[in-house]
Amino acid sequence: MANLERIYTIPLGDAYLRVRTKRAKRAVAFVRAFALRHMKATEVKISEGTNMLVFRDGMQKPPRKLKVRIVRGEEGIAKVWLIGEEEKIKAAADKKKAAEEANKKEEEKAEQKKKEDDKKAEEKKAEAAKAQAASAAKQTTAPSAAKTAQAAPPAAKPATAPTASNPAQPAAAKQAPQQAQQAQKK
Repeated sequence: MANLERIYTIPLGDAYLRVRTKRAKRAVAFVRAFALRHMKATEVKISEGTNMLVFRDGMQKPPRKLKVRIVRGEEGIAKVWLIGEEEKIKAAADKKKAAEEANKKEEEKAEQKKKEDDKKAEEKKAEAAKAQAASAAKQTTAPSAAKTAQAAPPAAKPATAPTASNPAQPAAAKQAPQQAQQAQKK
């Protein structure tokens, strides 16, 4: 059973024979009964746009007639649409989908840029570490030669006897060679 699609103008004037406060509800019931009778469907679904049009002017004043498109699917379900409503819904859905895809692409670009920035930062850190290691290596080789040159002259000096004015001089003379040996170990 294929899809069957027809355009109808549904008269809703009989809804005005009811009590004022129940006219719009009765108009919806007329739309449902009309679709069942003319499309030979088992069930009817009324679109939101059709329902909004019936209740637009309030419950007491439904429209006198309604032009709709009724589509019966393979399951025997009739759907009542306003003319052009389904296309508007599809267009809105397509627009929303396109916006989501654009947002997704922007997020991917932002992630790629962030990754590139992180890589650049890591490269800069690595270069800084290499430069620091090279400067540290230069500093360690130059000071060790200077320390050995400084350590040799105090050992070559003759030890002086402690005097009354400077009793700590022999202890300082003993500590200087020990400090030089520790500096060479480092």
